[in-house]
Amino acid sequence: MRMKHRTRAFALAGAAALLIAGCGGDGGDGGDGGDSASGEKKDCTWVLGTMGALSGDFATLGLPIFEGIDYAVDQANAAGDLACTLEIDKQDSGGSPEQAPGLAQNLIVNEELVAVIGPYFSGETLAVGELFTEAGILMTGTGTNDTIDDQGYKTWFRSVASDGVQGPTAATYIKDVLQPQTVAIVHDGQDYSKGLADSVQAELGSIAVGPFVINPEEDDFSGVVAKVANTNPDVVYYGGYNPQAGTLARQLEEAQVDARFFSDDGAKDASFGETSGPAAAGALVTCPCADPTKVDGAGEFVEGMRAEYGEDAPGTFSADMFDVTNFVIEALGEADADTPIEEVRTSIVDFFANAEGLEGITKNYTWDDTGELEADPLEDIWIYEWDEAAGDFLSLGKASDLL
Repeated sequence: MRMKHRTRAFALAGAAALLIAGCGGDGGDGGDGGDSASGEKKDCTWVLGTMGALSGDFATLGLPIFEGIDYAVDQANAAGDLACTLEIDKQDSGGSPEQAPGLAQNLIVNEELVAVIGPYFSGETLAVGELFTEAGILMTGTGTNDTIDDQGYKTWFRSVASDGVQGPTAATYIKDVLQPQTVAIVHDGQDYSKGLADSVQAELGSIAVGPFVINPEEDDFSGVVAKVANTNPDVVYYGGYNPQAGTLARQLEEAQVDARFFSDDGAKDASFGETSGPAAAGALVTCPCADPTKVDGAGEFVEGMRAEYGEDAPGTFSADMFDVTNFVIEALGEADADTPIEEVRTSIVDFFANAEGLEGITKNYTWDDTGELEADPLEDIWIYEWDEAAGDFLSLGKASDLL
Protein backbone atom coordinates (compact mmCIF):
# COMPACT_ATOMS: atom_id res chain seq x y z
CA MET A 1 0.00 0.00 0.00
CA ARG A 2 1.29 3.45 -0.85
CA MET A 3 1.89 5.97 1.90
CA LYS A 4 -0.56 8.85 1.64
CA HIS A 5 -0.17 12.52 2.45
CA ARG A 6 -2.59 14.07 4.85
CA THR A 7 -5.56 16.11 3.68
CA ARG A 8 -4.99 19.83 3.73
CA ALA A 9 -7.37 22.69 2.94
CA PHE A 10 -6.13 25.80 1.19
CA ALA A 11 -8.57 28.34 2.61
CA LEU A 12 -7.93 32.06 2.30
CA ALA A 13 -7.72 34.09 5.47
CA GLY A 14 -9.30 37.51 5.18
CA ALA A 15 -6.11 39.29 6.21
CA ALA A 16 -4.09 37.34 3.68
CA ALA A 17 -6.53 38.21 0.92
CA LEU A 18 -6.14 41.90 1.71
CA LEU A 19 -2.38 41.53 1.74
CA ILE A 20 -2.36 39.91 -1.68
CA ALA A 21 -4.69 42.55 -3.12
CA GLY A 22 -2.07 45.17 -2.36
CA CYS A 23 1.04 43.39 -3.57
CA GLY A 24 0.95 42.75 -7.29
CA GLY A 25 -0.96 40.08 -9.21
CA ASP A 26 -1.19 42.24 -12.30
CA GLY A 27 -1.39 39.24 -14.64
CA GLY A 28 2.36 39.28 -15.13
CA ASP A 29 4.89 36.61 -14.27
CA GLY A 30 3.70 35.98 -10.72
CA GLY A 31 6.51 36.41 -8.19
CA ASP A 32 9.00 39.08 -9.14
CA GLY A 33 11.98 37.56 -7.38
CA GLY A 34 11.64 40.32 -4.82
CA ASP A 35 11.41 40.49 -1.05
CA SER A 36 9.71 38.03 1.28
CA ALA A 37 7.06 39.15 3.75
CA SER A 38 9.81 39.83 6.29
CA GLY A 39 11.47 42.26 3.90
CA GLU A 40 14.60 40.14 3.52
CA LYS A 41 15.81 39.39 0.01
CA LYS A 42 15.69 35.69 -0.76
CA ASP A 43 18.84 34.29 -2.34
CA CYS A 44 17.26 31.56 -4.47
CA THR A 45 14.41 31.11 -6.92
CA TRP A 46 12.13 28.22 -7.81
CA VAL A 47 10.36 28.47 -11.15
CA LEU A 48 6.91 27.10 -11.95
CA GLY A 49 6.44 26.65 -15.67
CA THR A 50 3.11 26.95 -17.42
CA MET A 51 2.08 26.47 -21.02
CA GLY A 52 -1.16 27.32 -22.79
CA ALA A 53 -3.16 29.73 -24.89
CA LEU A 54 -2.34 33.14 -23.47
CA SER A 55 -3.05 34.98 -26.72
CA GLY A 56 -5.08 34.38 -29.86
CA ASP A 57 -8.52 32.84 -30.30
CA PHE A 58 -8.22 30.53 -27.30
CA ALA A 59 -6.86 33.06 -24.81
CA THR A 60 -10.31 33.46 -23.28
CA LEU A 61 -9.87 29.86 -22.12
CA GLY A 62 -6.19 30.09 -21.19
CA LEU A 63 -6.06 33.35 -19.27
CA PRO A 64 -8.43 32.33 -16.44
CA ILE A 65 -6.29 29.21 -15.97
CA PHE A 66 -3.16 31.35 -15.70
CA GLU A 67 -4.86 33.68 -13.23
CA GLY A 68 -5.49 30.79 -10.84
CA ILE A 69 -1.80 29.84 -11.00
CA ASP A 70 -0.66 33.44 -10.66
CA TYR A 71 -2.86 34.05 -7.64
CA ALA A 72 -1.50 31.03 -5.78
CA VAL A 73 2.07 32.11 -6.47
CA ASP A 74 1.37 35.65 -5.27
CA GLN A 75 -0.03 34.25 -2.03
CA ALA A 76 2.97 32.03 -1.43
CA ASN A 77 5.45 34.83 -2.03
CA ALA A 78 3.52 37.18 0.22
CA ALA A 79 3.47 34.60 3.00
CA GLY A 80 7.24 34.12 2.68
CA ASP A 81 7.22 30.61 4.13
CA LEU A 82 9.18 28.89 1.35
CA ALA A 83 12.94 28.67 1.26
CA CYS A 84 13.03 30.27 -2.19
CA THR A 85 11.01 32.90 -4.02
CA LEU A 86 8.61 31.58 -6.65
CA GLU A 87 8.52 32.84 -10.21
CA ILE A 88 6.41 31.80 -13.20
CA ASP A 89 7.87 31.02 -16.61
CA LYS A 90 4.87 31.27 -18.92
CA GLN A 91 5.04 29.87 -22.43
CA ASP A 92 2.30 31.04 -24.81
CA SER A 93 1.36 28.21 -27.15
CA GLY A 94 -1.76 29.81 -28.52
CA GLY A 95 -3.26 26.35 -27.95
CA SER A 96 -1.16 24.81 -30.75
CA PRO A 97 0.21 21.26 -30.29
CA GLU A 98 2.77 22.01 -33.01
CA GLN A 99 4.35 24.78 -30.96
CA ALA A 100 4.23 22.87 -27.69
CA PRO A 101 7.42 20.73 -27.93
CA GLY A 102 9.67 23.73 -28.52
CA LEU A 103 8.07 25.58 -25.63
CA ALA A 104 8.47 22.54 -23.41
CA GLN A 105 12.20 22.51 -24.17
CA ASN A 106 12.35 26.19 -23.18
CA LEU A 107 11.03 25.19 -19.78
CA ILE A 108 13.10 22.04 -19.35
CA VAL A 109 16.42 23.82 -19.85
CA ASN A 110 15.59 26.26 -17.05
CA GLU A 111 17.76 25.01 -14.17
CA GLU A 112 15.43 26.58 -11.60
CA LEU A 113 12.29 24.87 -12.94
CA VAL A 114 10.60 22.67 -10.31
CA ALA A 115 7.23 21.77 -11.93
CA VAL A 116 4.89 22.64 -14.79
CA ILE A 117 1.30 23.70 -14.12
CA GLY A 118 -0.14 22.75 -17.48
CA PRO A 119 -0.44 22.30 -20.38
CA TYR A 120 -3.96 23.62 -20.68
CA PHE A 121 -5.18 21.63 -23.71
CA SER A 122 -5.18 17.93 -24.58
CA GLY A 123 -3.27 18.23 -27.86
CA GLU A 124 -0.45 20.12 -26.17
CA THR A 125 -0.30 17.58 -23.38
CA LEU A 126 0.02 14.68 -25.80
CA ALA A 127 2.74 16.57 -27.67
CA VAL A 128 4.96 17.18 -24.64
CA GLY A 129 4.16 14.45 -22.13
CA GLU A 130 7.13 12.30 -23.02
CA LEU A 131 9.51 15.25 -22.81
CA PHE A 132 8.50 16.14 -19.25
CA THR A 133 8.47 12.48 -18.22
CA GLU A 134 12.04 11.99 -19.45
CA ALA A 135 13.08 15.16 -17.60
CA GLY A 136 11.39 13.98 -14.38
CA ILE A 137 9.28 17.13 -14.18
CA LEU A 138 5.70 17.12 -12.91
CA MET A 139 2.99 18.39 -15.24
CA THR A 140 -0.57 18.86 -14.00
CA GLY A 141 -3.03 20.38 -16.41
CA THR A 142 -6.58 20.62 -17.71
CA GLY A 143 -6.21 18.40 -20.77
CA THR A 144 -9.23 16.09 -20.61
CA ASN A 145 -8.65 13.61 -23.45
CA ASP A 146 -8.84 10.05 -22.11
CA THR A 147 -5.90 8.80 -24.17
CA ILE A 148 -3.43 10.91 -22.18
CA ASP A 149 -3.57 8.31 -19.42
CA ASP A 150 -2.68 5.57 -21.90
CA GLN A 151 0.69 7.09 -22.80
CA GLY A 152 2.60 6.00 -19.70
CA TYR A 153 3.61 9.52 -18.66
CA LYS A 154 5.13 9.02 -15.20
CA THR A 155 4.97 12.68 -14.18
CA TRP A 156 1.45 13.52 -15.44
CA PHE A 157 -1.44 14.26 -13.05
CA ARG A 158 -4.75 15.45 -14.49
CA SER A 159 -6.27 18.33 -12.53
CA VAL A 160 -9.90 17.95 -13.72
CA ALA A 161 -12.30 15.17 -14.67
CA SER A 162 -11.60 13.53 -18.04
CA ASP A 163 -13.76 13.27 -21.16
CA GLY A 164 -14.64 9.76 -20.04
CA VAL A 165 -16.40 11.34 -17.06
CA GLN A 166 -17.77 14.51 -18.70
CA GLY A 167 -19.09 12.83 -21.85
CA PRO A 168 -21.42 10.29 -20.21
CA THR A 169 -22.70 12.94 -17.80
CA ALA A 170 -23.54 15.25 -20.72
CA ALA A 171 -25.27 12.39 -22.52
CA THR A 172 -27.28 11.48 -19.42
CA TYR A 173 -28.43 15.08 -19.05
CA ILE A 174 -29.41 15.19 -22.70
CA LYS A 175 -31.39 11.94 -22.48
CA ASP A 176 -33.05 12.46 -19.11
CA VAL A 177 -33.67 16.22 -19.08
CA LEU A 178 -33.94 17.28 -22.73
CA GLN A 179 -35.40 13.92 -23.88
CA PRO A 180 -34.67 14.34 -27.62
CA GLN A 181 -35.49 11.89 -30.39
CA THR A 182 -32.41 12.81 -32.44
CA VAL A 183 -29.06 14.34 -31.45
CA ALA A 184 -26.62 15.49 -34.14
CA ILE A 185 -22.97 15.13 -33.08
CA VAL A 186 -20.47 17.67 -34.41
CA HIS A 187 -16.79 18.20 -33.56
CA ASP A 188 -13.72 19.92 -35.01
CA GLY A 189 -11.41 16.88 -35.24
CA GLN A 190 -8.97 17.93 -32.50
CA ASP A 191 -7.94 15.51 -29.74
CA TYR A 192 -10.08 17.08 -27.06
CA SER A 193 -13.06 17.71 -29.31
CA LYS A 194 -13.23 14.30 -30.94
CA GLY A 195 -12.66 12.42 -27.69
CA LEU A 196 -15.50 14.20 -25.94
CA ALA A 197 -17.91 13.99 -28.89
CA ASP A 198 -17.18 10.29 -29.32
CA SER A 199 -17.88 9.71 -25.64
CA VAL A 200 -21.24 11.50 -25.83
CA GLN A 201 -22.20 9.67 -29.02
CA ALA A 202 -21.36 6.26 -27.57
CA GLU A 203 -23.50 6.94 -24.51
CA LEU A 204 -26.45 8.27 -26.53
CA GLY A 205 -26.54 5.21 -28.74
CA SER A 206 -29.14 5.02 -31.50
CA ILE A 207 -30.54 8.54 -31.02
CA ALA A 208 -27.17 10.04 -32.02
CA VAL A 209 -26.34 10.76 -35.67
CA GLY A 210 -22.99 11.74 -37.13
CA PRO A 211 -20.38 12.71 -36.27
CA PHE A 212 -20.13 15.68 -38.60
CA VAL A 213 -16.68 17.30 -38.63
CA ILE A 214 -15.97 20.99 -39.17
CA ASN A 215 -12.62 22.51 -40.05
CA PRO A 216 -11.63 24.87 -37.19
CA GLU A 217 -9.42 26.83 -39.59
CA GLU A 218 -12.51 27.92 -41.54
CA ASP A 219 -15.47 30.07 -40.58
CA ASP A 220 -18.02 28.80 -43.11
CA PHE A 221 -19.62 25.61 -41.82
CA SER A 222 -22.47 25.57 -44.33
CA GLY A 223 -21.64 22.08 -45.62
CA VAL A 224 -21.85 20.56 -42.16
CA VAL A 225 -24.87 22.70 -41.26
CA ALA A 226 -26.73 21.33 -44.30
CA LYS A 227 -25.95 17.75 -43.27
CA VAL A 228 -27.09 18.43 -39.72
CA ALA A 229 -30.30 20.07 -40.97
CA ASN A 230 -31.13 16.94 -42.97
CA THR A 231 -31.21 14.90 -39.74
CA ASN A 232 -33.88 17.18 -38.20
CA PRO A 233 -32.26 17.04 -34.74
CA ASP A 234 -33.78 18.13 -31.45
CA VAL A 235 -30.31 18.72 -29.99
CA VAL A 236 -26.98 19.53 -31.61
CA TYR A 237 -24.02 18.45 -29.51
CA TYR A 238 -20.72 20.18 -30.40
CA GLY A 239 -17.36 19.01 -29.13
CA GLY A 240 -14.85 21.83 -29.49
CA TYR A 241 -13.84 25.33 -28.56
CA ASN A 242 -14.76 28.97 -28.94
CA PRO A 243 -15.12 30.80 -31.28
CA GLN A 244 -16.17 27.91 -33.54
CA ALA A 245 -18.96 26.93 -31.14
CA GLY A 246 -20.61 30.34 -31.40
CA THR A 247 -20.17 30.50 -35.16
CA LEU A 248 -21.71 27.05 -35.58
CA ALA A 249 -24.66 27.92 -33.33
CA ARG A 250 -25.32 31.08 -35.33
CA GLN A 251 -25.13 29.34 -38.70
CA LEU A 252 -27.44 26.57 -37.50
CA GLU A 253 -30.04 29.13 -36.51
CA GLU A 254 -29.62 30.99 -39.80
CA ALA A 255 -30.33 27.68 -41.55
CA GLN A 256 -33.48 27.36 -39.41
CA VAL A 257 -32.25 24.30 -37.56
CA ASP A 258 -34.56 24.32 -34.54
CA ALA A 259 -32.40 22.42 -32.05
CA ARG A 260 -31.02 22.99 -28.57
CA PHE A 261 -27.29 23.73 -28.74
CA PHE A 262 -25.20 21.76 -26.25
CA SER A 263 -21.41 21.89 -25.88
CA ASP A 264 -18.53 21.55 -23.42
CA ASP A 265 -16.05 23.46 -21.28
CA GLY A 266 -14.13 24.49 -24.40
CA ALA A 267 -17.12 26.60 -25.40
CA LYS A 268 -17.81 27.96 -21.93
CA ASP A 269 -16.89 31.60 -22.30
CA ALA A 270 -18.65 34.95 -22.45
CA SER A 271 -17.40 35.44 -26.02
CA PHE A 272 -19.81 32.69 -27.10
CA GLY A 273 -22.58 35.26 -27.14
CA GLU A 274 -20.58 37.63 -29.31
CA THR A 275 -20.16 35.08 -32.09
CA SER A 276 -23.50 33.29 -31.80
CA GLY A 277 -25.77 36.30 -31.37
CA PRO A 278 -29.42 35.40 -30.65
CA ALA A 279 -28.59 31.72 -31.19
CA ALA A 280 -26.97 31.72 -27.74
CA ALA A 281 -30.39 31.61 -26.08
CA GLY A 282 -30.82 28.35 -24.18
CA ALA A 283 -27.37 26.99 -25.04
CA LEU A 284 -25.98 24.52 -22.50
CA VAL A 285 -22.48 23.33 -21.66
CA THR A 286 -21.00 20.81 -19.27
CA CYS A 287 -17.76 21.54 -17.46
CA PRO A 288 -15.54 19.60 -15.06
CA CYS A 289 -15.25 22.91 -13.23
CA ALA A 290 -17.31 23.89 -10.23
CA ASP A 291 -18.83 27.33 -9.87
CA PRO A 292 -16.88 28.71 -6.88
CA THR A 293 -19.65 31.24 -6.23
CA LYS A 294 -21.91 28.31 -5.30
CA VAL A 295 -19.40 26.39 -3.20
CA ASP A 296 -19.47 26.71 0.57
CA GLY A 297 -16.19 28.05 1.89
CA ALA A 298 -15.00 29.51 -1.43
CA GLY A 299 -16.22 33.05 -0.79
CA GLU A 300 -12.85 34.52 0.19
CA PHE A 301 -11.20 32.90 -2.83
CA VAL A 302 -13.80 34.49 -5.11
CA GLU A 303 -13.40 37.90 -3.45
CA GLY A 304 -9.62 37.73 -3.66
CA MET A 305 -9.65 36.73 -7.33
CA ARG A 306 -12.04 39.53 -8.21
CA ALA A 307 -9.90 42.06 -6.37
CA GLU A 308 -6.93 40.99 -8.49
CA TYR A 309 -8.42 40.17 -11.90
CA GLY A 310 -11.79 41.91 -12.13
CA GLU A 311 -15.44 41.17 -11.50
CA ASP A 312 -15.58 38.31 -14.03
CA ALA A 313 -13.03 36.28 -12.05
CA PRO A 314 -12.61 33.50 -11.21
CA GLY A 315 -12.98 32.03 -14.69
CA THR A 316 -13.16 28.48 -15.95
CA PHE A 317 -10.60 26.22 -14.22
CA SER A 318 -9.13 29.09 -12.17
CA ALA A 319 -9.96 27.30 -8.92
CA ASP A 320 -8.66 23.93 -10.13
CA MET A 321 -5.31 25.37 -11.15
CA PHE A 322 -5.12 27.43 -7.98
CA ASP A 323 -5.52 24.14 -6.11
CA VAL A 324 -2.82 22.16 -7.90
CA THR A 325 -0.41 25.09 -7.74
CA ASN A 326 -0.92 25.12 -3.99
CA PHE A 327 -0.21 21.39 -3.83
CA VAL A 328 3.11 22.02 -5.56
CA ILE A 329 3.76 24.81 -3.05
CA GLU A 330 2.99 22.45 -0.17
CA ALA A 331 5.47 19.93 -1.56
CA LEU A 332 8.07 22.68 -1.85
CA GLY A 333 7.64 23.38 1.84
CA GLU A 334 9.70 20.25 2.53
CA ALA A 335 12.72 21.54 0.55
CA ASP A 336 15.37 24.09 1.46
CA ALA A 337 17.53 26.41 -0.57
CA ASP A 338 20.36 23.87 -0.78
CA THR A 339 18.25 20.95 -2.02
CA PRO A 340 19.44 19.93 -5.52
CA ILE A 341 16.86 20.81 -8.15
CA GLU A 342 16.56 17.17 -9.29
CA GLU A 343 15.58 16.18 -5.76
CA VAL A 344 13.07 19.01 -5.57
CA ARG A 345 11.46 17.87 -8.82
CA THR A 346 11.32 14.26 -7.67
CA SER A 347 9.79 15.19 -4.33
CA ILE A 348 6.97 17.06 -6.06
CA VAL A 349 6.17 14.11 -8.33
CA ASP A 350 6.22 11.80 -5.30
CA PHE A 351 3.90 14.13 -3.39
CA PHE A 352 1.28 13.93 -6.14
CA ALA A 353 1.76 10.20 -6.68
CA ASN A 354 1.17 9.47 -2.98
CA ALA A 355 -1.57 12.03 -2.38
CA GLU A 356 -5.03 11.06 -1.25
CA GLY A 357 -7.91 13.37 -0.46
CA LEU A 358 -6.06 16.66 -0.87
CA GLU A 359 -8.71 19.26 -0.20
CA GLY A 360 -9.00 22.11 -2.69
CA ILE A 361 -11.38 24.99 -3.25
CA THR A 362 -14.01 22.97 -5.13
CA LYS A 363 -13.11 19.29 -4.78
CA ASN A 364 -10.76 16.74 -3.29
CA TYR A 365 -7.85 15.33 -5.26
CA THR A 366 -6.59 11.76 -5.48
CA TRP A 367 -4.77 10.29 -8.49
CA ASP A 368 -4.38 6.70 -9.66
CA ASP A 369 -1.18 5.16 -11.00
CA THR A 370 -1.76 6.60 -14.50
CA GLY A 371 -2.17 10.17 -13.23
CA GLU A 372 -5.96 10.07 -13.62
CA LEU A 373 -7.93 12.18 -11.19
CA GLU A 374 -10.45 10.04 -9.33
CA ALA A 375 -13.53 12.04 -10.27
CA ASP A 376 -17.24 11.56 -9.59
CA PRO A 377 -19.44 11.91 -12.73
CA LEU A 378 -22.24 13.56 -10.78
CA GLU A 379 -20.30 15.61 -8.22
CA ASP A 380 -17.44 16.89 -10.40
CA ILE A 381 -19.37 17.83 -13.56
CA TRP A 382 -21.45 21.01 -13.58
CA ILE A 383 -24.10 22.19 -16.05
CA TYR A 384 -24.13 25.79 -17.29
CA GLU A 385 -26.74 27.63 -19.37
CA TRP A 386 -26.38 30.82 -21.38
CA ASP A 387 -27.89 33.80 -19.58
CA GLU A 388 -28.63 36.72 -21.89
CA ALA A 389 -28.85 39.29 -19.09
CA ALA A 390 -25.49 38.25 -17.66
CA GLY A 391 -23.92 37.81 -21.09
CA ASP A 392 -22.30 34.59 -19.94
CA PHE A 393 -22.90 30.98 -19.00
CA LEU A 394 -24.29 30.69 -15.49
CA SER A 395 -24.31 27.46 -13.52
CA LEU A 396 -27.51 25.50 -13.05
CA GLY A 397 -25.68 23.35 -10.53
CA LYS A 398 -23.64 20.19 -10.40
CA ALA A 399 -25.00 17.15 -12.18
CA SER A 400 -25.96 15.43 -8.93
CA ASP A 401 -28.42 18.25 -8.23
CA LEU A 402 -29.99 18.15 -11.68
CA LEU A 403 -30.24 14.47 -12.57
